[in-house]
Amino acid sequence: MLANGCFDLLHIAHVRHLEEARQQGDALIVAVTEDSTVGKGNGRPVIPLMERMEMLRALRCVSAVSHCRDSIEALKSWKPHVFCKGYDYVEKGLLPEEVKFCAENGILIYHTKPNPQTTSGIIERIRCAS
Repeated sequence: MLANGCFDLLHIAHVRHLEEARQQGDALIVAVTEDSTVGKGNGRPVIPLMERMEMLRALRCVSAVSHCRDSIEALKSWKPHVFCKGYDYVEKGLLPEEVKFCAENGILIYHTKPNPQTTSGIIERIRCAS
């Protein structure tokens, strides 16, 4: 099982996503996007890569943590049986390269349940409150 992403400002939606992902296999590898390739906008990520990785390692549901430039690099490195994405990717869609790589390598794509909490939303609320 592989999940990947920025995981900036670890919050409840991340924890629920990873716990559900872990239930889909024997082990959960989390590939964290490197600082230089996070495409979340100005000032992101807020938390540096090594600290984001350390926080994820502390979660019981996570078996191992690595870092990657992007999801394709993570998929090629780990070649998991299942690639777990958040439910928001049902609507906005996966990258065509992700879909192609998974199809060519027999990797099941699994979407976790919806959760309205987002890091961008949290950051926006903080900015508005200050």
